Amino acid sequence: MKPIKKLEITTWDKIIIVVLLILSILPAAVLMITKSNSQSSRIVIKVDNKLEKSIPLNNQGKSKIYEFNFNKNIGYVEVENGRVRMLEMNKEICPNAICSDTGWIDKGYQSIVCLPNNIVVTIEGNKNESIDAWVY
Repeated sequence: MKPIKKLEITTWDKIIIVVLLILSILPAAVLMITKSNSQSSRIVIKVDNKLEKSIPLNNQGKSKIYEFNFNKNIGYVEVENGRVRMLEMNKEICPNAICSDTGWIDKGYQSIVCLPNNIVVTIEGNKNESIDAWVY
């Protein structure tokens, strides 16, 4: 029987391992960098399917409240950390307050809808987001 030779790692083996590790991590790093730089989204508020207000979506921690007009009334949205929500309106204007109960939205495929007043609040501009699953 021949004795089994002990395999040793050469310098070229180490170089190949390091290069492969870098190449495997590189796509994730590029994806994270491009995703963080592509936050040029905006909030679009439509009343009766007409653009009422367009607000840049800020990603800072500060909360900011914007007002918009609809049917001779005033509504308010709050923007904070890259997300938006509708603030509660007077019960005479919006009796069920479903729009304010929707809570925060932060994805392009989410929306806040107030049916009694025909108000739709959406986030537009971030093309990287897609639907998370298709169901047939």
